[in-house]
Amino acid sequence: MADTLVLDWLDEFESLTESEIHTYSTEQEHNHEVMIALYSILYDPHKYKPDNLIDGICQQLLNFYRSGEPHLKKFTMQFIPSLAFLHLTDKSQTSVQTLLVSLYNLEVIDSKGQPRTVSFRIPSIAQSSIYHDSSTLESAFTAQNSLRRWEECNSKLISWGPLPQVECLNAQNRQRVVTALMFLYTRQMADVIQQGIEFTCRGISRIVTQGFSMSSVSNRSSCASDSSLQHSSLPRVPVSGPLLIELCHLIYHAAERCAAMAIQALHDVIQRASYECYAEVLLAGNAIKNLMHHSPTVSAAPRPSHSHGVSKSMITNASFRTKKLPDDIPIQDPNQTTQSEVPLDSITEEHEDGDKKSKAGALKHLPKLPGLSKKHKQNKQGEQVEMAGGDQEKGNVEINHAVHVSAV
Repeated sequence: MADTLVLDWLDEFESLTESEIHTYSTEQEHNHEVMIALYSILYDPHKYKPDNLIDGICQQLLNFYRSGEPHLKKFTMQFIPSLAFLHLTDKSQTSVQTLLVSLYNLEVIDSKGQPRTVSFRIPSIAQSSIYHDSSTLESAFTAQNSLRRWEECNSKLISWGPLPQVECLNAQNRQRVVTALMFLYTRQMADVIQQGIEFTCRGISRIVTQGFSMSSVSNRSSCASDSSLQHSSLPRVPVSGPLLIELCHLIYHAAERCAAMAIQALHDVIQRASYECYAEVLLAGNAIKNLMHHSPTVSAAPRPSHSHGVSKSMITNASFRTKKLPDDIPIQDPNQTTQSEVPLDSITEEHEDGDKKSKAGALKHLPKLPGLSKKHKQNKQGEQVEMAGGDQEKGNVEINHAVHVSAV
């Protein structure tokens, strides 16, 4: 099915005129069926019968790149990992080697034919970004010496290139050429479909694990249970430290869209780096591994949800009731005198003593209205004065005294 679709795709481009190439290039950007078919053929070309199918594909991709159309150029660049992995495992494919050399020589020079240099700056903590505000740094970072140390990163530009051109791929320049092509592919990963990233991760795992015994890859997860990875009789593929570093860079970007296979590919790269004793690869690989472990967008395992329960000591408006309910009335002792006539006090937030004191203090500030003052009972001395009414002078004095008390 894939080979038939690719053969029709090859015949279609040959019948186009120059005026139809632009429209054809726009259509190829969304031709996912042909892309997936090409990935399948380049991943395992021995499954398909036509012997010259790989030659036709490589010639077609080279014509796409030289056509000058940006869409056709991106279409070719997305197959760089598949072509590189195919060349590393099977060097008898001369058409693949020719295509890789052509792409490399055309990418390392600019439009004027001069060696190309790509420069970029590493972000510094001394300058604000979308991730942090430099004005909120601690006092230790704002010191003159510390800030000068952080600002040194701005004056140092990281450059890629210039790289020399090559005539053919051999044991001396093969790793360097493949590493440069992987760097160029990583810059355009945003335009690659998800199926292409999956094939790339599977290709990385196959390259770094081919030729090893089953015991070293026995703990592989089910997401990468590919039969081609289990051929321990095949020779091991030589890989250099810079190439594995670039593969880690590729895996880091692939994890955003294909987390499961990217994590498995990273695990295989770390295992191969441990075997080769590449310290820089182990440092970069473990850093990416720890970042994936704590990243919510990459972690495949579901995170437990934390439920926040209401504390028993929390007090709300519903905790206060205006009146006592029957369940709240204490059981009285029958031997004690009941105070049924006394009304029940309402429950308030403050204590009862404080409430009574506040009421008494509030009554003192109220204005006294005539005729509404509460009359107090006469004391015993006043009663005795009223009973002894024989003495007139004494009675008048006591009456005046009684009146004075009631007025108070």
